[in-house]
Amino acid sequence: MKAIRTVWLALFVVALIGFTTACQRHDENQVRAAREDKSLGPEDRDLAMKIEQAHLGEMDLARLAKQQASNGDVKSYADMIEDDHNGALKDLQKLMNKNGVNESTHSKPADAEAKLATLQKMSGAEFDREFMNTMVSGHQKTLDDLRSAATTAQNSNLKDYINDLMPKVQKHLEKAQDLVTKMTSEGR
Repeated sequence: MKAIRTVWLALFVVALIGFTTACQRHDENQVRAAREDKSLGPEDRDLAMKIEQAHLGEMDLARLAKQQASNGDVKSYADMIEDDHNGALKDLQKLMNKNGVNESTHSKPADAEAKLATLQKMSGAEFDREFMNTMVSGHQKTLDDLRSAATTAQNSNLKDYINDLMPKVQKHLEKAQDLVTKMTSEGR
């Protein structure tokens, strides 16, 4: 009887050790997964900062268009661009903070700065045409970049953000293309 109890006790101890070890491994894996999901790796961090810069550049261009555009449709488009990119920027900055990126670039891409400088020298229909052509080419490039980024981003939150952003950028592109077509047909 004592031998049976000893065997059962030994089996219980072995099972308890195995269960405890498995739980510890499971907990370690959960902690590791949570840690990985709560931070952006270097590539994702760079990607998030590039997206942030793009939002800032678009908002600056839109603000300029609201001041200098002569076409009401262009001004309305600029309002939409500023509002949408401002909201998307806030969402991105929350995502970055949540995932361990507390610094912000607060800078714009060099090409946006150069385009802004060029547009500041224009007015009237010339400004309207150039601004809208910039919106078409810029949003096409951004959409292509986001499609690529959606396949390379590692962080699930960043991936979700990119996938949610693409339809908005597509909408901006289509509206810009439609407006360019309308302005061309009107001879502006």
